[in-house]
Amino acid sequence: MNIDDLVNSIPQAELREQMVELIAEWKINEKDVKDLTSLLAKWHGNVWFDSSEKSIEFLNQFQEFRASAVDGIGGLTLNERLYWFGLFDCWDSSDEAGQNRIRNKVLTNA
Repeated sequence: MNIDDLVNSIPQAELREQMVELIAEWKINEKDVKDLTSLLAKWHGNVWFDSSEKSIEFLNQFQEFRASAVDGIGGLTLNERLYWFGLFDCWDSSDEAGQNRIRNKVLTNA
């Protein structure tokens, strides 16, 4: 499950749209993947799901994503990092400076 799949797993449309906006902003700003996990955790702590079961389900999926993509980032190739964080389109449409920004974002440190 990559970041886009995580967003799409949110059952409530209004919460999913909030997350879509947060992720879209993160994809274009200077913040890295560690900042992303803080952002997602803060978001989860400040929203209300329809039920505690849905909230717990999202939290479990988020923790699984974080363990695979963020905590395990040191063993991932650039392409794997682009996949996990949904950055292929950004990468393909970027010039060299943009690609360097993305490398920093996914902690490859060109």
